[in-house]
Amino acid sequence: MATFHITVHGADRAAMADIVRVHGVRVYGQTLAERGPGFQVDGVGDDAAIDRLRAAGYRVDRHDDVDESAQESLRQVGRGNRFAAAAAAAQDTEDAQASYLNVAEVETALQALAGPANAGFTELITLPHITWEGRTCRAIRAHNGAAAAVGVCFLGGVHAREWGSPDILVNFVKLLTDAYRTGGGITQGGMSLDAAKVAEIVDNLDVVVLPQANPDGRHHSMTVDPMWRKNRRPVGHSDPHCAAGGGKGPGVDINRNYDFLWDYQARFSPDAPIQTSTDPCSEVYNGPSALSEPETANVAWLLDRVPSVGYFIDVHSFGEDILYNWGDDDDQTSDPTMNFRNPAFDGKRGVADSTEGGDPAGYKEYLPRTDLDELVHLGTVMSDAIAAAHGRRYSVKGAVGLYPTSGTSDDYAYSRSFVDAHKGKVLGYTIEWGPQRASIPKSFHPDYPDMAPIIEEVTAALLAFCSELAGRIAAAPPGLEAVRGR
Repeated sequence: MATFHITVHGADRAAMADIVRVHGVRVYGQTLAERGPGFQVDGVGDDAAIDRLRAAGYRVDRHDDVDESAQESLRQVGRGNRFAAAAAAAQDTEDAQASYLNVAEVETALQALAGPANAGFTELITLPHITWEGRTCRAIRAHNGAAAAVGVCFLGGVHAREWGSPDILVNFVKLLTDAYRTGGGITQGGMSLDAAKVAEIVDNLDVVVLPQANPDGRHHSMTVDPMWRKNRRPVGHSDPHCAAGGGKGPGVDINRNYDFLWDYQARFSPDAPIQTSTDPCSEVYNGPSALSEPETANVAWLLDRVPSVGYFIDVHSFGEDILYNWGDDDDQTSDPTMNFRNPAFDGKRGVADSTEGGDPAGYKEYLPRTDLDELVHLGTVMSDAIAAAHGRRYSVKGAVGLYPTSGTSDDYAYSRSFVDAHKGKVLGYTIEWGPQRASIPKSFHPDYPDMAPIIEEVTAALLAFCSELAGRIAAAPPGLEAVRGR
């Protein structure tokens, strides 16, 4: 049965929450955003889902066939690896720059960037957990000199169909390492860093980049099913048969599998419009246990392996948002006892905007004021850099503003120090690159000419983020760690 991009209109906030909570429709973007009279959201549904929604009193606009639109994207994959000199020299330069890197090309790029030319200040890190289809994941670390006091970790390629994220991060590493090696600066659109600022980053920070966290899913998305989101965990003997196609099938959403409120059914309010599922066939299946998947275990291992990391950014699409902790509920800075570890609040989380009366328990997730100020400030630094690059303005807001979530990477990274005081604090972000387009598949993987300026603007944001932190270190008196918000 064909699935369609749909826009669903409802009378009020409760009706829109019911699209997820009661009717089980997967939605995209701002699930509770007000647009004119009433509320509306975009999602994907087949004719039967459309009929159910209309019978329940919603107005539903049906747009393009998602599967047909998605298949058009396959021509945008792997026509040339512009990050490997030998490959680029063997074909037309314009063609080499006109397509997304496939899985093998991302791996080739990483090995080239950590090659002999950059040997003095880069390290290729092989992650220990092999994927379900037998692939090895690698990260790259850039730093010159003695051990850095502060590090950043950038993650990409988590959701398979978000093809641009690995390209963004490979572009970031290539520009940073090329400029440092040659003593040059970097320009991305209207944003630039001079050579001194580039050197300041590599000399003062641990910059750790894992651009392709989910290579199995990316390969499947780029060769078989462009709307595929999850990893490729096979169906077990006790799992149901999953209908395949259009993003449906077995596998785990690895951004629901981290050890942060993973058991969402016990920890969240039954009224929360949370987009997580225990159904192995669901796009947002959280897996059999927290950190059960090799992809999430690799990220946890990497955070342990580089303890200097104090900042974490997971690069996703779409929506032109810079999201900061927390994603389970609204933030608050006044009551430390109201937090994700306190079982007294189980069954009460996930109903955002509680000050408007939507949540009788009034639950909000605690974080220190200094952390919130730091998150907002650095988010604004990134938003300003994006605007300087190509004039787009990304919003900076708490992650729950997208929709309430459990088991996500950025909240897991931040939560670790609350659970174990021996682990350093890691402030977390998710960047949702690119605007929503008329076609949902094209929102996840735009035609490459549309992706090229997005690569530049997000690269500009990451460079500005690093430059802000490195500049603090460079300006601090010797021996003082003047970077992390506390």
